[in-house]
Amino acid sequence: MFRGFRWQLFVFILTAALFAAALAYRSRPPAQPASIPHTPAPPTQPQPSTPAPSPSPAASPSPPRQPITATYREGLVGELQRLNPLLAHLNPPDSDVASLIFEGLYRINEYGEAVPHLAAELTISSDYREYVLRLREDVKWQDGIPFTADDVLYTMTLLSDPDYAAFAPTAAQFWQSIETQKLGPHLLRFRLAQPLSSFTTLLTIGLLPEHALRGTPAAELAQHPFNLDPIGTGPYQLAALQSAGERIAAVRLQLAPAYLERPEAQAGYALRELEFKLYPSAQAALQAYRLNEIDGLADIAPRAELLTLPEGQVYTQAAPILGVLIFNWGDESNESDDSDDSGLFRDRRLRQALALALNPRDLIARHFADSATFADSPLIPGSWAYQARPAWTDFDPQRAAALLETAQITAPPADDSPSAESTATPPPLGFTLLAAADAPHQTLAEDIAAHWRTLGFQVAIETAAPEHLLDRLASGDFQAAILTQHIGSDPDVYRFWHPGQTADGLNYGRAANDEIAELLERAAR
Repeated sequence: MFRGFRWQLFVFILTAALFAAALAYRSRPPAQPASIPHTPAPPTQPQPSTPAPSPSPAASPSPPRQPITATYREGLVGELQRLNPLLAHLNPPDSDVASLIFEGLYRINEYGEAVPHLAAELTISSDYREYVLRLREDVKWQDGIPFTADDVLYTMTLLSDPDYAAFAPTAAQFWQSIETQKLGPHLLRFRLAQPLSSFTTLLTIGLLPEHALRGTPAAELAQHPFNLDPIGTGPYQLAALQSAGERIAAVRLQLAPAYLERPEAQAGYALRELEFKLYPSAQAALQAYRLNEIDGLADIAPRAELLTLPEGQVYTQAAPILGVLIFNWGDESNESDDSDDSGLFRDRRLRQALALALNPRDLIARHFADSATFADSPLIPGSWAYQARPAWTDFDPQRAAALLETAQITAPPADDSPSAESTATPPPLGFTLLAAADAPHQTLAEDIAAHWRTLGFQVAIETAAPEHLLDRLASGDFQAAILTQHIGSDPDVYRFWHPGQTADGLNYGRAANDEIAELLERAAR
């Protein structure tokens, strides 16, 4: 199916996540700031004695440390605000910590598939619009209260509350179209307005305890004390918040006794406690690492800088963020008066020619070094839906030139009153390339423009600050653009390419092809 997307020119991934973690800590613990104690639920069974594999190790400064068997300390950049799965997406540190405390009905496995987690069994109706879920009956909240359908129903009520749109407008709009019905203490039914094959992926959102938030509407959720005194079903629960003045300096988690009663926890955990220390900047976190105040840090500094840390081990994983080069099919700056087409880039042969004139592997190596990797698919390698090396990744300047000779390109007149007897050569066709106003993207845009100029085009570079770039894209105020798009774990690319997603979706280029649209609709169903 993805061979049909050749004209989309997905040519490179511009980002990769850098993950670093160390397996040792120094024998003399660092001084601790004042603590705000949090009383966890009492243990219901002894701590497991069989260790499980620990997280990936990372850069570790001298002096050498002993293997971690109790507490792992990680540095985060930013402030801790709300440990709430419905609000954590607004703040990266919140998301990092909350993901260890809360769980969803489904989770994403190592192949990018949504698999049952708090859900035990799923039945889908023949029209793919009703999902009946039976919940696990061996799950408890961290305060010992059993997990039931009431908790799911309450969470879905918050997601569909119109006031939740202030935190996640797109998510709120979607959940308002979903009907959730409790059929029994551990049985629910979701009714969809139309078939959606990726629905279980959306059920990975963390769930909230109804008994702890009973009666709290979405409008009051952001200010609720629960956000700094959370109760989840996950493997770790809040043990303490450490303060430094008026800000939270660290958050300490410990293994949750209620979770350890579950079958999947019987193998045990090597890390009894996790401590996340918060720093105002990446440089402050790096300095704390060098001073042995933390054991690891993740995705907060360039890879080259991480490699300079003493005794360090750096691990890299591709992030689900795709760098793309798109053309605006609806741009009218080069529209000819006698053409029914509404934009220069509606001709497929022109788009293909511009793509074939570029060597994405070379561009990535020269402008992003090892901080990005070549994308031969719009899907992340390792995903169950990934297909390697579709045809649109070819580099063929000769074919590009041949395609331009057959493309229907009409250049605008040189002035408003051209002479019918004029025999002057028409001016080269020109357009602009929009990119983010930072060093790698700006130099990348200049390099791309230089290649296109060899084909006879006049290409000007425009840059925009990150806060303005999205507005330009959403309004269609561009001709060609370099941007990054967050693909996520869901392999459905409907929102990026379907014609119906030009206004409220992410089809910034106004791509419109009936065959592709039909394939996207079938895939979504």
